[in-house]
Amino acid sequence: MDNTRLSGRLPFLLASLGLLFGAAVHLFAYRAGPAGMAWLGAPPSVVTSRAAGSWPALIGTLIPVAALAGLAILCWIPARTRVRRIALGALAFLFVLRGLLVLPYWAGLRDLRTPFGHFVLLGDAFVPGSLVVLAIGLMVAGGLLGTRPPDLTSSRADPSGRPTR
Repeated sequence: MDNTRLSGRLPFLLASLGLLFGAAVHLFAYRAGPAGMAWLGAPPSVVTSRAAGSWPALIGTLIPVAALAGLAILCWIPARTRVRRIALGALAFLFVLRGLLVLPYWAGLRDLRTPFGHFVLLGDAFVPGSLVVLAIGLMVAGGLLGTRPPDLTSSRADPSGRPTR
């Protein structure tokens, strides 16, 4: 399982750059102050914490930044093992699901109550952020498809089931 072919590597590299961009946006929002964090969609308690200069806002920024940077590294390094490919598949699945939250937002649903919890969709950056997250998820999925093992993507397969030479 080698993902060194350019057609498979390019989506991973683009996803990695997108993840690093997301980390930078989180840092810039923190630096911009409470208004920047509210624009990004931070919960009101984090925005209040940023206005007060207390540590929850800093922690609430550094955790996503570290997670996004770690995921960028995961995408940048070629995935040659099954465990890495499964991790990347889980990343793609979660990012596609998160990106698709833009659909209820566009439908006017901003306060979602689910069996998993209560989600409030906030911030002026929610739609562009969701589309970037969706694009990252689709790029990782495309990279996984483009780097499948050759036996899964062989064009020499005979539909009759007879072995080919």
